[in-house]
Amino acid sequence: MADKVELRVRRELLDPNFDGYKLSLDPLPTYTCKLDNGIAFTSLSEDQYSYHHAKLFGVHNHLYLDPWNTDYIYFIDSGWSIVQALSTGAGVTITSNAGIIPDLNRQNSVNGRLNASLCFVSEDMAVVGDGAGKLHLYFTGARNCSQLWKIVFSNDPLENSTPFLLVDAVLHTVDSAYKLECLCVHVVECDAEQKDKYRATHLTVMEWITISSGDKITWVQERSRRLYGRRPFDYAAFSKDGSALIVGAEADFVFEYDSLKPVREEEPMEAETNGQEKPEPEYTWSQNSEEVTALFTLPSGLTKADVYFILSHDFIDFGIKNGNHLLKGQLFGDIDVEGSTWKIQDQRVELTLSKCEEQVWSHIVVGDNRGEMTMDPAMIAQIHERLAGLTSDQLNPDPEEGKEKPYNSQQLEECDVFPEESSSLMRFDGDTHKITHQTNTGSHQFLFSASLDKDKSSALCLRHDVDGIMWQPENQCKETELPWQHVATFNAFGYVQASKQNRKFTLCAPDCSFAVICDIWRHAYVYRQPAPIATPVRNRKDGRQISHVAKQQVVSLECTDHIVGIKATSQKLYILTESVLHAVQISS
Repeated sequence: MADKVELRVRRELLDPNFDGYKLSLDPLPTYTCKLDNGIAFTSLSEDQYSYHHAKLFGVHNHLYLDPWNTDYIYFIDSGWSIVQALSTGAGVTITSNAGIIPDLNRQNSVNGRLNASLCFVSEDMAVVGDGAGKLHLYFTGARNCSQLWKIVFSNDPLENSTPFLLVDAVLHTVDSAYKLECLCVHVVECDAEQKDKYRATHLTVMEWITISSGDKITWVQERSRRLYGRRPFDYAAFSKDGSALIVGAEADFVFEYDSLKPVREEEPMEAETNGQEKPEPEYTWSQNSEEVTALFTLPSGLTKADVYFILSHDFIDFGIKNGNHLLKGQLFGDIDVEGSTWKIQDQRVELTLSKCEEQVWSHIVVGDNRGEMTMDPAMIAQIHERLAGLTSDQLNPDPEEGKEKPYNSQQLEECDVFPEESSSLMRFDGDTHKITHQTNTGSHQFLFSASLDKDKSSALCLRHDVDGIMWQPENQCKETELPWQHVATFNAFGYVQASKQNRKFTLCAPDCSFAVICDIWRHAYVYRQPAPIATPVRNRKDGRQISHVAKQQVVSLECTDHIVGIKATSQKLYILTESVLHAVQISS
């Protein structure tokens, strides 16, 4: 069974006094470079009519940034050349055709093909999926020179040469062997058995392909794994060590096939299958707004000297010397060490932890399900009191009455509505096929994903109330550890994005200094993090002194072609249309 983990927000990264974005008329220098050929662009066919197909085509970004040298930008033109462009202080220029994707004419005729895609996996290697069923591994050499990329491996990784979209790729080492993990995604129409099993007409299929080599010259396909999802995904990425796959989707994905190991469906708990009662809890615990209390029963004959107690603000190790742990692991929330204690009387041990924040704990230790919570009467009364505030005898109560905010939580658009099914963020172990960690994200809409660090998986931004919060997946994660960390906050960004009905792309800078919403054509909106101003000003409504201002800037492109790609560094924003590459100077 997967460990249910919470999205633990870091309070120090939130700004409860955020005043909104101030429109700035300061111009952003924009440089343009016309393309010799158009972009390799594939549209939906008559057979690709499902929501799964629309989602797969709609999220595709045709612009690629080299994470090992962010001065170089790449795209695939209509002649299937991988075009390299160089960004300089004076603008952006096309330098060369770095590589060629083979079999243009034949592959263009493949029925049901998808867009070609490119992933950089190391300083000298890149992977291309041609969208028509072929996977190509290139040796690029040093990408700051003009040498032509060389194909070292080419294959049809899926059965029947099925067309796919390359979503992610990771190169790592196991012992002395090189392993390349590729995530190839396509959509299938359900047969009668699948319709009954998944209650869907189409499935999104994730093919996890492993290619291996001992010398980075000769490569072979070693393993193939497959996952099915009855709803499209919002986020999918490998951990950088290649051992896990992280998926964010509107419904659960499940493992269906592994070429090396049989996939077994997760069996129900033994106590339930045998008709037995649920096993007795090893301890009981209760809580109120200020503290958590746990009760344990010790074997007879033990004294206080037989018990050890190690405690920090977020970790506990409490147990019997040379014996079992009573509690050990990451605490659900921060505690006051000085205000926490324990006592023993006969065989009964009582542990008291003092909370730092008034929040309801679902566990004492993350992932520990051995205890049973008993509700404290005072806590029940407090919950009822909070729930009473959510009801009213008025037809249309105004929760914002007496408050000044730059946004109104009553003004919800259709895009603000949470999905009917429970969305979740899942971390799959590639060998056991199990979900090791899972978080329910049904109340947190997916906003966008962005690469913040080339040595880590892409981060994802979820909506929390009106804010956008960036969550960074960890490369390696034990069962008792949190698999994704809160690393940055974009104030009121969930509210801002909901207001942009023509948006197509959303992303942020690697240092999270700004976020961008890009329309279908012509406009991009830049939202900067609050920055200090030279002369503090006062809010005329409440008299508060304001020393930091968050700016909003608008980029208007002269070209009216559709925008097909967007990437950002900490200094520049790159926007690709059907005929022009734009470079926008965000900071000097």
